[in-house]
Amino acid sequence: MARKRPNYLSAILSVALVLFILGFFALFALYARQLTKLFTERVDLWLELREEANSDDVARVVQYVRSRPFVLEESVQYISREQSATMMQRELGDEYVFKDLPVMMRDVVRFHVESSYFQDDSLRAWREEVRQDSLVQELYIEVAEVGNMAKNLEILGWITLGLGLLLIFAAVALIHNTIRLDLFANRFIVKNQQLVGASWSFISRPYLRRGIRNGLWSGLLAVNGLIGLIWAGQKLLPELVLLEDLNGLLVIFVSLLLLGILISWMSTRMVIGKFLRMRIDDLY
Repeated sequence: MARKRPNYLSAILSVALVLFILGFFALFALYARQLTKLFTERVDLWLELREEANSDDVARVVQYVRSRPFVLEESVQYISREQSATMMQRELGDEYVFKDLPVMMRDVVRFHVESSYFQDDSLRAWREEVRQDSLVQELYIEVAEVGNMAKNLEILGWITLGLGLLLIFAAVALIHNTIRLDLFANRFIVKNQQLVGASWSFISRPYLRRGIRNGLWSGLLAVNGLIGLIWAGQKLLPELVLLEDLNGLLVIFVSLLLLGILISWMSTRMVIGKFLRMRIDDLY
C-alpha cells in the first residue's frame, strides 16, 4: 500500500491568510502612527514678539528657538509685521481696507516641533518658560486638539492590538485543526515507527522540518500580499508614500515570517505528540 502524503497546501494557505490579516492590522497601526507624526510635525507654533523688539533681539530669539532640541530646525521662520500684513492682505483681497494692518500686527517666529514632544504638559511647561522672556508676548499653537487626536489614535491602536491578539488565538485553533487533518492520514505510520523503537525526536524531526518550511512559505505569501496591498494603495493614494516607514515595515515583515514559522512548528509538534501518545485502538 502506497504511503499517502499529507496535503499541506490547506495548512499553508490558512496560516498565510491569518498572517495577512495580522499584517493588515499592524500596517494600519503603523500608518496611523505615521499620520499622527506627520500631522503634529506640521502644526504651526507662533512665537509673538513684543513691539519694542529690535533686529538684534529678534536674532537672539530666533537662535534660541532654533537651538531647542525638540524644534525642527529647518521649520524656523521669522515673519515681520510687514510680511504678516502682506500675507493677510493677499488672502483677504483688499489692501486698502486693511492698510493699517502693519500697525496692528506683531513680529512672529513660526516653527514646528517633533511629534514626540507634542504633548500638552510638555508644551505647557515650555510655554511658561518662554513667556518669562521680556521680548516674548505670547506662544500660540495653530491647532489645540492635536493632543486629543493623538489620544484617540492611541486608543484605536490598543483596540487594534486587542483584535490582533484575539485573531492569533483563533488562528492557532484553526491552524492546529488544519494541520491535524492533514497529518491524520499518516497517524498509523507515526505509530508504527514508535512501535519499532524509534524515538519521539526521530519520528517528529521530518514533520517539524516540514512545518518550519510550510510556516516560511505562509509568511512569504502573507508578506507578498501586503507588499501588493501597499503598492495598490500608493497607486490610488500617492500621499501614502509620505507615511511610509521602511524600518517599521521591515519589523512587520520579519515578525510575520517568524510568527508563521512558530505557529506551524508549534501546531505540528502538538499534533505529532498527540498521535504518539494515543493508543492503537484510538487511531481508528
